[in-house]
Amino acid sequence: MAVFRVERNSNYTTMSNYHLRDNNLSLKAKGLLSVFLSLPDSWHYSVRGLVAICKEGRDCIVATLQELEDAGYLERHQQRQDNGKMGVIEYVIFEKPQSPCTENPDTVKPDTAYPNTEKPDTENPPQIITNRINTEQINELKEKDTRHKYGAYENVLLTDEELAKLKAEFPADWQERLERLSEYIASSGKHYKNHLATLRSWARRDKPKTTAYSHSNYTCAEGDSL
Repeated sequence: MAVFRVERNSNYTTMSNYHLRDNNLSLKAKGLLSVFLSLPDSWHYSVRGLVAICKEGRDCIVATLQELEDAGYLERHQQRQDNGKMGVIEYVIFEKPQSPCTENPDTVKPDTAYPNTEKPDTENPPQIITNRINTEQINELKEKDTRHKYGAYENVLLTDEELAKLKAEFPADWQERLERLSEYIASSGKHYKNHLATLRSWARRDKPKTTAYSHSNYTCAEGDSL
């Protein structure tokens, strides 16, 4: 089978193939590590930032970071502030795992006849990228995504942001709409992925349909009067 390749002269990333061929890593872990290695050093690393550029949600990002840490591609060091409180977490990311690998040890003898005397490449070090994720940002993101229970049966789940949107869109009867959904869920046993989206859908359905203008609506038989 032929393989078609695109010629690229710019906007590409050069990285090690080691993690891509590591059978102990999931595809998500390989992809996230590749994203890390493609980002510039000036990029501000945070869980919120990763969620913004990835399709996966916060829980998936956090779980994938844990997988990379368990595999030795990631190290986390939490610092402590002068006042004793826990500070930011420093993340160190490696192109190759730092934990020793004993499955296929390299038993080839080192080449001592022709040692490599070239100077190491100090302009593009192959190994680590350091980034910091503020624990306050993580806690803020968790609090923002927390859904609270509303309605007589406490089965309508909305975040604070979603509740504010509901009040702004339906200032006159938002609570009545919320209770209606609560009663329906309790009586029917149905489940919805997003309750704010359900309320909006019901609102569009409840809007009275306007009759399109037609000239025949304003005509009458001879002798009749409008």
